[in-house]
Amino acid sequence: MLPLASTSASIFIILLALSTPSAARPNLQRRGLPGAVYTCTDTDFRGNCQWSAPTSQCRQQGPFNLGIDSLGPDPSTSCILYEKFDCSGTQIQTVRFPGIASGLPKFAAFRCSADAQGNPNLDVNADLKSTAKALDPLADPRLAGGVGSLERKNNLDEIKEMEKDGFKEGLIGLKKGVYY
Repeated sequence: MLPLASTSASIFIILLALSTPSAARPNLQRRGLPGAVYTCTDTDFRGNCQWSAPTSQCRQQGPFNLGIDSLGPDPSTSCILYEKFDCSGTQIQTVRFPGIASGLPKFAAFRCSADAQGNPNLDVNADLKSTAKALDPLADPRLAGGVGSLERKNNLDEIKEMEKDGFKEGLIGLKKGVYY
């Protein structure tokens, strides 16, 4: 049996905690890095996927319009699809968050930016220098845990439980370097 002072202190702490209003953050934001983009070689964000850090460089699609079938800019990002491999010629389409999972038009190259204007001189994160490797030299350039990945399938039951609790926008933290 607990001493009376200890029991009284415990009850006081519990009552204090219950009477204190919880301050939920009123303006939750989606995770992401403005200017960054997630690309996959198959539709519906499957196949070989890669998250690319912000850069003002032109990114090539691949030979004969093969390569990217899904393109997902991060929030506050827009990507302009171009007709030519050097990001010149006709601007075919502007893609914004959440992106296009299937049915991308034929394009040769694209450029993403945080300012929604496709400004080639914009360096949205000069310290990062356009590579995730700067943050973690051992990191896999592909984003683990993407839709259809083995990592996601292995944790699907746990992910479904998290979604029931309100983590529908994703959760970083179950495993280092993995986004669910």
